[in-house]
Amino acid sequence: MNFNMNIPGLKDVEVTKVEEVGNRIALYVQMPKCAYQCPVCKQETMRVHDYRMQKIKHLKWFERLTVLFYNRRR
Repeated sequence: MNFNMNIPGLKDVEVTKVEEVGNRIALYVQMPKCAYQCPVCKQETMRVHDYRMQKIKHLKWFERLTVLFYNRRR
C-alpha cells in the first residue's frame, strides 16, 4: 500500500503504513528511491548498503500524538 499524503513538515515522502495504537497514530514513511553515487568507485547505483528504522516524534495530527517510523538508508 503506497500512497502520498500531505503531512505538515514533510515533503515528498511515501507513506507505506498507518496504524492507530491506543491514543497515538504511527506513520511508516520512506523517501522515494533514486540513484546514488558509490563512495568508492563514483558510479551511480540503485543499491543501498542497509536500511534502519528510525522513530521520530511528530506534531499532533487529528488531535492525536503522532510518531513517524522512517525507513532510513545508510
